[in-house]
Amino acid sequence: FPPGTKLRAEELAERWQVSPTPLREAFQRLGGARLVEVSPQRGVRVMEATPQRILDGFGLRLLVDREGARKHARRGLAPGLGELKRAHEAVLAECRRNLTDIAIARSYEVDWALHAALAGAIDNALVADLYERNRERLTILQRTRPMLPDRVVPSLTEHLAILKAIEARDPERADAAVAEHARQTLRWWGFLNPSFD
Repeated sequence: FPPGTKLRAEELAERWQVSPTPLREAFQRLGGARLVEVSPQRGVRVMEATPQRILDGFGLRLLVDREGARKHARRGLAPGLGELKRAHEAVLAECRRNLTDIAIARSYEVDWALHAALAGAIDNALVADLYERNRERLTILQRTRPMLPDRVVPSLTEHLAILKAIEARDPERADAAVAEHARQTLRWWGFLNPSFD
């Protein structure tokens, strides 16, 4: 459902041929995860993409990604990251040749895979849970704004800069590359001078 959509348990129950009771329970859980807004006056609405929510979501991802990149860089390019680097190079070449919907979909796959790998380096179940819930929020927020084809190639290039810094075992460069990727992503969202320091 698009952000801002009002959700009614009775309508969804009829649509999916289920009881409204589990849907009301689901709304409460989704509200606890802040994926929907539950208000006695307004009912239940899918979370909207406010500037603060965008900054909060990407800010949290940045914190985790920077630490994950530094940890990976101290260890060097693990086999899984080597495969991810090759996948990025292949998708980037494909996007440069012909930026089709299929190529863009592949770019999303490698994009999320890199961010998951960065978060995974922290090896902390609480951080992993928080990061996954934040990813769900970011997915909802990103549905408010279609990916511009002009952003695909630069984003993949920024990811490769992160992976190359990790491969070079340079934690500072990896950290800076993650921050630059976040800065460019937020510029695409309309934040012209986002600062993370």
